[in-house]
Amino acid sequence: MDSRRDIAERVIARWKARGIRIDEDPGFMELVALWTAGTIESDEMRRRYAALLRERSLSRSSPLDLHPSGEEPDVDHQSIAIPDDEPDEREGFVQPAQW
Repeated sequence: MDSRRDIAERVIARWKARGIRIDEDPGFMELVALWTAGTIESDEMRRRYAALLRERSLSRSSPLDLHPSGEEPDVDHQSIAIPDDEPDEREGFVQPAQW
C-alpha cells in the first residue's frame, strides 16, 4: 500500500500536469500535511477544505474591503473545482474537484 505522502505527491503531480498548481495553495497544503501525518482523515480534510473555499468565496463577494493591503488569496478556488475525468483509485486522498 502506498503511503499517504506518495498518494498526495501523485495527485499533486497530476493536477500540476493539467496546469493547476494546487501545491501553491497554503491552505490546501496545510491540510495535506495533516492528512499525511495521520492527524486527520480524508473526510475531515474534505470538510475543512470545503469550509476554506466557502470562506474565500464569501470574502471575494463581500462588498466590504477585506483585503485592505491589496493582497488577494494566492489561489483562484474556481480553478481547483474542475470536474475530474478520471476516477480516483487511491484510498483516502480525494482530488480537489470532488470536495
